[in-house]
Amino acid sequence: MNHPILNQSRILKLYTMVWVVIASVHAFTDWLIYDLSISISITDSIIFNGLMFVLGLCIWYPVLYIDTSKGRWSAFMQHAITGMVLVAFWLYSGKFILGVFVDDANMGLIFTTHAFAIRAIVGSLQFLLFVMIYYMFIFYNELDEQNRKQEKLNRLLRETELRALKSQLNPHFLFNSLNSISSLTITNADDAREMINKLSEFLRYSLKKNENALLPLRDEMKNMARYMEIEKVRFGERLQCEAEVPGKCKNMLVPVMILQPLFENAVKYGVYESIEPVTIRTFCRCLEGDLEISIINNYDPEAIHSKKGVGVGLDNVKDRLQLLYNRSDLLTYGRENGYFEVSLRIPQISLSQDNL
Repeated sequence: MNHPILNQSRILKLYTMVWVVIASVHAFTDWLIYDLSISISITDSIIFNGLMFVLGLCIWYPVLYIDTSKGRWSAFMQHAITGMVLVAFWLYSGKFILGVFVDDANMGLIFTTHAFAIRAIVGSLQFLLFVMIYYMFIFYNELDEQNRKQEKLNRLLRETELRALKSQLNPHFLFNSLNSISSLTITNADDAREMINKLSEFLRYSLKKNENALLPLRDEMKNMARYMEIEKVRFGERLQCEAEVPGKCKNMLVPVMILQPLFENAVKYGVYESIEPVTIRTFCRCLEGDLEISIINNYDPEAIHSKKGVGVGLDNVKDRLQLLYNRSDLLTYGRENGYFEVSLRIPQISLSQDNL
């Protein structure tokens, strides 16, 4: 971390001005109390305040490198020892240098036992003040760094969500839907018209603005019903859907389009390679105040695609949840006995608009 005074010219100028004022007060005090000459008063002030000017800049480094991980008492002792050494060095080196310019009589006036003790106390208070100021700089820098990281996270989140919304809608789904509509216009114009309406509603929902990024589960499930109805036009009776959504879960909030990649994954790895009917079942429940959603589908264990993995959709959902809730354990999945299950846990917390 850079020196907070030396690396900022504005603060360095202010620091210098403060010491000019302190030195002026010091010289005036010497002249008024000890009846010293102006020249000796100024000399005394320049030497001692000049030394503290330099030492004050140096105090930053002990403050920066003192190990605070061992507890407050250890840190206090390290600061106390550092303070005693610096104040003693300041007093005796200042006295030695002043002795070069001031005769013994005047030195006796300046350094009476009482005056020496006062200087030690003032030096200790100045050291304490420097420590407090430097810790304020450290706190401010850490806070500023956290703010910058938060801004970067928010920016990354917005960019990631935009990419997610664009990538979640598989182009193949759109092309296949348009091909199905094209075929229906020949065989059944009414069904084609209905499918166009469903597709337009689905697309409109998928492009909702960021301020609507958290929506009730009922809205998300309604849009997923549109999605599955569109897919059923292609797969017919091979694709079946069931859903159990308790009423108390319907008002719980979920990120917009968070379920679509999961249903798409079930269709891709369940229906595509299976000649038998595939049923996609959705179960929802409240768990410790959060919303848990499970999507289960049967699949053909011998299918080629099922051996390759589960696709990038689940990874995208997991990454998005990590950005939104700062947790990596909200999405789990697994296979067992010819069934694939994805479980999603949505914390019911308020997200700031910046994060959305």
